[in-house]
Amino acid sequence: MPVTGPRRYINLFRNIGNPLEYIFDKFHDRGRMLHFVTRLNRLGFDVPASLHQVFKEIFMADVYNIGALMRVLPDDPLVIDIGANAGFFDILLLSKIKNAQIYAYEPLNSNIERMRSIASSNRRFDKSVTINPFAVTGVSREMLRLYAQDTEDNQVVASSLKGFNTDNTKELWIPAISFSEIMANIPRAKIDLLKMDCEGSEYDIVLNTPADVMRRVERMLIEVHDIDSQFNIDTMSRYLGELGYGVSYTSINGFCYALEACKK
Repeated sequence: MPVTGPRRYINLFRNIGNPLEYIFDKFHDRGRMLHFVTRLNRLGFDVPASLHQVFKEIFMADVYNIGALMRVLPDDPLVIDIGANAGFFDILLLSKIKNAQIYAYEPLNSNIERMRSIASSNRRFDKSVTINPFAVTGVSREMLRLYAQDTEDNQVVASSLKGFNTDNTKELWIPAISFSEIMANIPRAKIDLLKMDCEGSEYDIVLNTPADVMRRVERMLIEVHDIDSQFNIDTMSRYLGELGYGVSYTSINGFCYALEACKK
């Protein structure tokens, strides 16, 4: 369950080596570009104002429960990150498990460039994270239409669903790759972790990928959105249960859930 209140600051000090950077901004100079360095395995990265909320969700609210994840993943996990945004989850994971191998998929140019900037200044990130500039689908197609905010800044709510967010007024066509195609190019028999945060496309990916391909994933962390009576957290939980996963989830807000699925 995402952490709230003062406990967030415990996570800030646990995950970040220079936590006063955040505290100074919060009380004195709000909205500036922040620079952080992770604890344990050191990685440096910038956080623009447009991504402050994403930073807080991952490094403070701990929506992916990184401590529990460290206890169950192997020392060299193979990870697929769909909807990597600017790579903050990948940074956090590498700060804890330095030998992780991550395939990151992100459709938006501004986010891809920020990830590449992180890679250029962090040898471990560059070595461990393969950045793939694609939208991921369940049904195979060459291009996918996305609706995004009309801004050059980094953003987090772009979606293939029209009307998903009222700020998404810009239409983009993005090169796409199906999850089946991704898995066909990975030689390992199993994927240790699939992390997915793709603003409604989780249904296309999970429901339209063949069951035997999905079952190659040992553990999933998925941000699931209630879209309508057909596509909602109950639908996703029931389907993954039918595939042989134990499923649990907690509410992030009124229509979004952090779901964890583990192969039984």
